[in-house]
Amino acid sequence: MSPTSFAALLRARADADDPLLRRASRVAARAAQGVTRQGIVIVAGFSALYGITLSVDPRTGGALQVLGDYATAITGALMLFLPAYALAAMAAQFAPRRLLARALVLAFMVAAGIALGYMLSDAAQVTLVSWRGGGARHTTAALPVLMTAWLGLAGFLLHERERAAAQALHDEAEQRLDLERRMSEARLQVLQSQIEPHFLFNSLAHARRLCRTNQPAGRAMLRHLAHYIGAAQPALRHAGIALAADVDLAVAYLNVQQIRMRERLRFDVDVAAGTRDACIPPMTLTTLVENAIKHGLSPLEEGGTVTITARVQGDAIVVDVKDSGQGFQSTLGAGVGLANSRARLAMLHGEAASLDLAMNAPRGVIATVVLPRGECGTVGA
Repeated sequence: MSPTSFAALLRARADADDPLLRRASRVAARAAQGVTRQGIVIVAGFSALYGITLSVDPRTGGALQVLGDYATAITGALMLFLPAYALAAMAAQFAPRRLLARALVLAFMVAAGIALGYMLSDAAQVTLVSWRGGGARHTTAALPVLMTAWLGLAGFLLHERERAAAQALHDEAEQRLDLERRMSEARLQVLQSQIEPHFLFNSLAHARRLCRTNQPAGRAMLRHLAHYIGAAQPALRHAGIALAADVDLAVAYLNVQQIRMRERLRFDVDVAAGTRDACIPPMTLTTLVENAIKHGLSPLEEGGTVTITARVQGDAIVVDVKDSGQGFQSTLGAGVGLANSRARLAMLHGEAASLDLAMNAPRGVIATVVLPRGECGTVGA
């Protein structure tokens, strides 16, 4: 039975009804976890090498004697070092973590294991010495064997410290990544809280006036406004939504504004089928449309047109929000809405996404959003 299956059997026994037996089984299962297949293989390999030193014949210049003597030497080495390894490995599961105290405890367990190995060897009457003549003094003396085992323990402790240091660095890196992720989520939530539509209060006030003077238009405005709010609120809980959903939000916003501006606002939407599933931060297009109306169309007595288009271009999705307004102004592009949109695009897609402004011909501004291709479910914030 392998050490892993033996530990699993002990864990299964830990489910017994007797509390004392359950506690003892849990302790035994934890101890058994220290004895690994890899450790046994290392001890066996070391015993094979150490057996060579026990089975050479000094009368022939160190040449190996017969194979039987070598097998006897390996068996003797295994009977000495395996108990030392097993006791130290099990004790390592409970030993103090401080290096000095841990080394003393494990050194004592190694010594106990060597003593147990000698007892087993005597009981089995295994011949540990394959040398002829004076070699018996070397192999029967416990000190060389004990010093060898302690050297192995020192190597184990050094390896354990290196592994603990590597694990600490890994854990620190994981914690740093988790902290950065949490900070990014917090920044994203702050950014998304800042893009709540500024026009809500004005739209409600305008709808109230319309209900007094033009009830059909007032009811239509309230219907579009309710649709807009109902779609916008759940969308803002996510870092990214499908482009088709964000276009619907922008259209709902345009419907509300069109009732306010009447014939001064016209709009058109043309979204290619292959672009509808691309990921975009919620209300990105609404922000661009709001800027187009506020800075481009509203200052003009005749108003103008807003056009939303989306197309596939190579490995990217290109979305344009064009207006025929008054064009670039000194403050255009420096507002909070555009800055937040750029920041949210960077958080969602990194350098694969961008937002740029350019002149529209013959008049107005083009806001261009570039997104990576690929389907987008709802990405949690």
